Amino acid sequence: MSSPRNITAVCVVLFLFGCSNADKSSAVDVLPEATTVESVKISTSTTVGDEQVWAETSPGDDRPSISVVTDKQGPKRLVIEDITTGTGEQAQAGDLLEVKYVGALLADGTEFDSSWDRHQTFFVPIGVGAVIPGWDQGIVGMRKGGRRLLVIPPELGYGSSGAGAAIPPNAVLVFVVDLIEVVDLPIPQIPDVTEIGPSLEIEDLSEGSGRVVQSGDTVSVHYLGTLLDGTVFDTSWNRGRPFTAQIGVGMVIQGWDQGIVGMREGGRRLLKIPSDLAYGEAGSGTSIGPNTPLLFVVDLLRIQG
Repeated sequence: MSSPRNITAVCVVLFLFGCSNADKSSAVDVLPEATTVESVKISTSTTVGDEQVWAETSPGDDRPSISVVTDKQGPKRLVIEDITTGTGEQAQAGDLLEVKYVGALLADGTEFDSSWDRHQTFFVPIGVGAVIPGWDQGIVGMRKGGRRLLVIPPELGYGSSGAGAAIPPNAVLVFVVDLIEVVDLPIPQIPDVTEIGPSLEIEDLSEGSGRVVQSGDTVSVHYLGTLLDGTVFDTSWNRGRPFTAQIGVGMVIQGWDQGIVGMREGGRRLLKIPSDLAYGEAGSGTSIGPNTPLLFVVDLLRIQG
């Protein structure tokens, strides 16, 4: 499992073999040292008065491409254009959003990141400092079903440091973001369970109406994990970001590999996991002792791919 700011920081619970298969970091995941620059809305599809055309993209639901138009020096302020105005719920600061995106350099149009190429959506808490400021400022106000183009100056991106080999220092970034869903989900209550039997027990708290998980599927979930006494040992809710993993291939504990298969998208499931399908005699760190049964409440947000 991964933290929005540190992929290796939260490996305690579900992974059997470290974090190498954890939810992949995106190019917007790491919060840079950046100052806030006043943002303004500028049309980029056409030149209006003194407004500058920076980049273009296409409307629709297909994978977008980014065409750099002119003036590689880039804008001094955040540029926002709604390519397609959605008709659904509007994104507010603090919301958890499900998006797809493509990111490119304004200097030459080189793509440096794309959720489309991973065949996955990307879950992001917006407006809370979990991503670069250009996203925190630029995505608020979008509506579900919309496509938005962002041109982000370095001060709202990665500044003078850049990001790895893909994003050089002082780079102006261009993103096309599709807002798939504004996730509206109540945090689950701690389960009132006093005993777990020798076999895995499954209870659907709500069944959902989407696709059904099969072994081998990659899923994005929110979860709450507790001991029998109600102690919460791990929860994706505290990190503000769902957890993505492949099910049925040994990437997570056996109780998950067996217990999430058959869930429907939109469902919430209670898993009562005996210790031999969790961490057995070894336990896990200081939070989960030897031979400890576990409880999970799992919300299935998306079957990826």
